[in-house]
Amino acid sequence: MEKTYQIIWADDEIDALLDETSKALLLKLHVDVVKCNNATMLEEKLKNVNYRIDAVIVDANFTARDFTPSDETIVSGLRRAMRLIGEYRHLPFYLYTQRVNLSDLVDEDELSYFKDNNAIFFKGNGLLPLLNRIKDDVDKINSAEFQIDNQYKQELNYFQIFDKQCHAKSYNLIRELLKQSREGSLTGTERYFNQFRSEILENMNAVSAYFGIVPEGLSLNNFSLFLCSKAEKFKLNEEILPKPLHMMMQFIVRMVQDGSHKRASLQYEVHQFVSEREDTLIIQSLLFAIIELISWFIPYLAMHMDKQQNLANWQFQD
Repeated sequence: MEKTYQIIWADDEIDALLDETSKALLLKLHVDVVKCNNATMLEEKLKNVNYRIDAVIVDANFTARDFTPSDETIVSGLRRAMRLIGEYRHLPFYLYTQRVNLSDLVDEDELSYFKDNNAIFFKGNGLLPLLNRIKDDVDKINSAEFQIDNQYKQELNYFQIFDKQCHAKSYNLIRELLKQSREGSLTGTERYFNQFRSEILENMNAVSAYFGIVPEGLSLNNFSLFLCSKAEKFKLNEEILPKPLHMMMQFIVRMVQDGSHKRASLQYEVHQFVSEREDTLIIQSLLFAIIELISWFIPYLAMHMDKQQNLANWQFQD
């Protein structure tokens, strides 16, 4: 079935704009239009429409309240529509106007949203360029990549910082797994255990040792125990890993260590279980646990880069 795009279009001359030619073009491009004559109607439609809206088109010259066509100097509708942009940030707005000299009507900063997003279209160029742009933007917004990059913007930024600090390649791994998880396309998940270990845990251990946060040469199991204040040979003056993350840290390390090997004799037989059942939930649980771990680690590292102070936080004990 062909995808349909739902848009709200606010213009005091909307009925004249939607002539037979325009309707044929909209039908061809699978675009449905909700018509508004003024900004009050636009606001009501945005609040009360009971189905998905993908985008909004507004005119430069239209009124906030009146139903009759306005003259070319009235921009109360545009100004009210611009306030709605802040309220409906998930929707792209487009300015479709006959006026070329928009600065004669409104200040430059009032058009900043449309200018910054290259979202000003002129009626003299026809409707097709605007509709094609709307379709492209909506497809992008609805893509898994766009949604992941927006929903996990801060978390993915932490992995970019982690990669620069550790010379690792975790960002692409985590972003791709989030995308596949969103799409439901995860397959062959047993291979990710080794990537979690080599790209994230081992690098985290190495950079922690470099800055003296942990002793050098710790195995991953001992690294986990050290962060959780459970290493037998070491005493911490101040706790490193927050207590709510202790069990999660141990879960990550144990599952990743076990899942990185195919031998059935391992304690948890994770690799065998995941490969035989084509399981994806274990990898997804590890994925989000690792995101939580790195989201703690990068801010902590930023505040603990003095090696001598870090070394003073722990001692060997008999």
